[in-house]
Amino acid sequence: MKLSTKISAAAVSLLLILSQVFAVWNLTQTRKHLLDTIAQAEAMQMQSDFSNFLREYQKMQLYFQDERGECFWAKEKFRSNYSANMVLYYRGTEICNSTPYEFDVQGQKGEKLSDVPGIRYLGDYIQMFRENVDGRNLLVFSQEDNEHIFSVVRVRDVTDVYEQSNALFWRGIAMSALLSACLLIVLVLLLKRILKPFYRLRDAANRIAAGDYARRIEHPGRDEVGEVAASFNGMADRVQEHIQDLAETNEKQRRMLGALSHELKTPLTGIQGYAELMQKVALSPERQMNALDYIRQECRRLNRLSRKMLQLTELSGEQQIEKNPVSARELLEKAREITVWRLRKQKLHLEIECGGDFAIEGDEDLLLSFLTNLIDNAAKASSPGKTIRLLGTPEGLFVEDEGAGIPEEEIRRVTEPFYMVDKSRSRQQGGAGLGLALCAQIARLHGGTLSIQSEVGRGSTIGMKFVYNSATLR
Repeated sequence: MKLSTKISAAAVSLLLILSQVFAVWNLTQTRKHLLDTIAQAEAMQMQSDFSNFLREYQKMQLYFQDERGECFWAKEKFRSNYSANMVLYYRGTEICNSTPYEFDVQGQKGEKLSDVPGIRYLGDYIQMFRENVDGRNLLVFSQEDNEHIFSVVRVRDVTDVYEQSNALFWRGIAMSALLSACLLIVLVLLLKRILKPFYRLRDAANRIAAGDYARRIEHPGRDEVGEVAASFNGMADRVQEHIQDLAETNEKQRRMLGALSHELKTPLTGIQGYAELMQKVALSPERQMNALDYIRQECRRLNRLSRKMLQLTELSGEQQIEKNPVSARELLEKAREITVWRLRKQKLHLEIECGGDFAIEGDEDLLLSFLTNLIDNAAKASSPGKTIRLLGTPEGLFVEDEGAGIPEEEIRRVTEPFYMVDKSRSRQQGGAGLGLALCAQIARLHGGTLSIQSEVGRGSTIGMKFVYNSATLR
């Protein structure tokens, strides 16, 4: 059952129950008031008739010879003047009855009519009884004179009052049922209209679950539904952005794995070829040394490749690092000590330019890795006799070379893993295209950015540009 139907059914059921409770109470009170009014009128009429009868009896009492004559007079007088719906008793014996019912005056017990307001009494109490005889509802009133000679009973049939109230009750039930049905239809239609934005919300959620991440809800209102719609659209935006980020990450990982497979294929093929050659062919000592030297170089390149891949993977998932003050001048000196012998073999010069002794908040090992990777890249791009400069300023750390430079259209891609501007030269020099990717990660972890300025044929300046106040002068 839909929510609109449930709410409508609950509202109509509650309204129907409350209306019927009120209707029963109202009908009961109305019937009681009507019966009380009838009882008052009947009691007053009986009291008036009985009082007149007793006055006439007192006038005639001196002329009666015996009880027989007294009884005869009373019977005739009562029958001719006062017998409508009444019964007369003389000394406990019924002598006149104009009703179709028989009554036991001595045995009847009922509530005294003094409980009903608006009656003034003469003599003893008037008693009233409610009885059901053969399916007829009767009000029975009785009164006795002070000398206990005469007593009267008056009967009023109020069956029509009960029948009319019952008929009114059932008509009310029918009308309430009809109105409830109409109300149910109206509520269902109204709630469907009110809940229509939520149905759109459900459909949009289903579309998003099916892969349509661009699905949104249009609800310009400022009510609660509009707030829910705005929140849903915001959530959908975040989900779409997250999905796009995941897709981009997956694509990068796919390209990275493809590039890694390609990088591994060439050295492994060469190593396998030389190993099989040495097994199957008797080579001269010189050719054996050349083959072993090739295998050694390729194994070293694979070792460097695996280390850089491991470092890149670790840095990719790291969200923060422990930072400590590091002297910029000492950092540059350590980078030169690490790379100086390698540069000498390539006949390259390394110079340091540090704009004062200041501290850098960062991880010393990662900063050294950052500088040595940049120096290696600069060495690969430089020809013998050129100079490489290490630059340290409060704005950042940079490595400047006089090498081949990077074309402008290639600059935005050089930080991608395994991307190489000159693939043949990089492989000959043992490169794998991971250096700048590592540098970009290290710069990010230090809250900076990787800055690349290059001009083809004139060299490049690549380094970490600090954010504001990241370097503190000492």
